[in-house]
Amino acid sequence: MKRKIRFLAFLFIIVVFIYLVIQYYSEEPSEQTGNASIPQSNTSYNIDLDMKEAEVFQVSADILITNDSQESWADIAFHLVPNAMNKEMTKGYSSESANLQVNSITSSENELRYELNSGGLFIELESDLTPGEQQAVTIEYTLTLPENGMRLAQVENNYYLAHWYPMLAEYDGGWQVNDYDPKGESYETGYGDYTVTYQLPEDYLIATSAPDGPAEASSSGTLTGEAIKDFYAAFLDPADWQVAERTSGNTELRVFVPGESEILEETAELSVEAFAYFEENIGDYPFAELDLIANDGYMEYPNIVEVPMDEELLDSILVHEIAHQWFYYLVANDPYENAWLDESLTEFSTGLFLNDYYGDEDSGFQNAKAYEESYETETYADLALDEFDTPAYYATVYGKVPLLLKDFFDERGGNEAALEFLADYYEEFQFQRVTKQQFREFFETYFEGDQQAFLDSWLQ
Repeated sequence: MKRKIRFLAFLFIIVVFIYLVIQYYSEEPSEQTGNASIPQSNTSYNIDLDMKEAEVFQVSADILITNDSQESWADIAFHLVPNAMNKEMTKGYSSESANLQVNSITSSENELRYELNSGGLFIELESDLTPGEQQAVTIEYTLTLPENGMRLAQVENNYYLAHWYPMLAEYDGGWQVNDYDPKGESYETGYGDYTVTYQLPEDYLIATSAPDGPAEASSSGTLTGEAIKDFYAAFLDPADWQVAERTSGNTELRVFVPGESEILEETAELSVEAFAYFEENIGDYPFAELDLIANDGYMEYPNIVEVPMDEELLDSILVHEIAHQWFYYLVANDPYENAWLDESLTEFSTGLFLNDYYGDEDSGFQNAKAYEESYETETYADLALDEFDTPAYYATVYGKVPLLLKDFFDERGGNEAALEFLADYYEEFQFQRVTKQQFREFFETYFEGDQQAFLDSWLQ
């Protein structure tokens, strides 16, 4: 009898083992993930993007939102930035205007009331959305990009779609929607899952926040991606661009530079060097693809960045935009209230890389020094975007704070200690939204002794 029980127990273990093996190998590996787990998102975007006629996009966005707060919602708010990209609604806006026309907003085919206020879209719900419940809305509109605009732009036969769709705002005791401010990022979004289907009148090279695959021109397709904070898309005229594709770790780097440019190889080589440095010293990059477009955009987006055409600016700006994938995307924050949490840490990380790249302790921070010396800095870095004038914003956030951090770590182990801190910070907060208070608490706990005086000297 005992022998029979032992046999049955052994047989049970074998069956369980076989089942687990089958489950393991039957799961399809995500083409997007590397070594880190992807968090569950509270927003799902299914967007049809159709350029039926030249230069005019028809957009239909089906968005499923989960109320992950502890409060009921009577409305839902989105950032619809193109509506504010004109001189009438945005003081100091100097580019050509975007043209956006909302055609309908519905839920289950019922028309919903809404208010479009500058760059904020507020949709009134038919009934309150309680915590844990979901709400689907469909937003249909037409969009014409500004010629040679800032970020959202059409440049000849190339289309750069930045903040082009309704982006769910963050809810924190109320919807966090600010007036559009072109000197920085005036909008904040959480992580979402995306399916974007595009239809174009001719073949374009496709570069987006989703994994795009080999750089081949197409006129239609469907792109999917998980845990994306902000979905950027570029449709590039193949006649205007040359492409280099490189591999670093588990990630493909696709580099697009103008056809007449002579810096393709240099851009690609530096991109690999910088990406590998940040992945090795700060933390794994959990996505399959990173795109770089040399269009002088100087801007970061999830899994894609706009970088210089100018060879002399490659080291400082290209490296800075790549570093943003760690601080802005993979560790998130409110860029309107606390731009220093991503911009200052990114510029500090850039300086550390360039110090190592050039083999000395100071060359990496020349850019930060130039920013700091360009204008009188503010005492505190944690001012809201609208509390800074433009020169002081750059001098303080890109100059003063990175240099303060450099001096701090120079007295506590130098670059090696700084990278260990950034790696531990990244590990602690990956795929999370960090507040000023969380940063302070982490900083004070991480180092021996009282760090309050140092932090109080530049944070309110």
